[in-house]
Amino acid sequence: MELINKIRKSRKGFTLVEIIVVLIILAVLAAFTIPTMIGFVNDARDKAHIAEAREIYVAAQAATTEAVASSKAAVPAADLNEGGSNSLSGNNTGGTLAVTNKGMRKMLGDDLSEDAEWVVVVEDDGATTPAATGKVKSVTYTIPNSDPERTIIIEDGETTIS
Repeated sequence: MELINKIRKSRKGFTLVEIIVVLIILAVLAAFTIPTMIGFVNDARDKAHIAEAREIYVAAQAATTEAVASSKAAVPAADLNEGGSNSLSGNNTGGTLAVTNKGMRKMLGDDLSEDAEWVVVVEDDGATTPAATGKVKSVTYTIPNSDPERTIIIEDGETTIS
């Protein structure tokens, strides 16, 4: 009997039951933390998209303000956009930046999400021929290849994401 007790006492290491208990505890902890971490990643991605939408908003605001200030009067909205409407649009398809307003093009960097699309609506003065007042009404920024697809709308200083 003493020999068996000596062998048991001289053994070092963990029993199978102890290892299984530790693994179960780790699995329970992982079950609680992994979904939380995924939520943090999605929140960070959404905040990055919002920052990009705000970058477009600031570039559009700067371009319209510059156009109005340089002419010392309201500018026909069609003059702000090479497409001839009171909205400025663009995309970053395949990493190639395409913007319909030359002033915005020089202000936007190349760090926008690939395949992103946006439309900026510029406030007009209510005349028969719309003239831009230099104020951006809204920005709609869409990232079609994100999972899920995200659309960020900045309107009257409020940002919504869907």
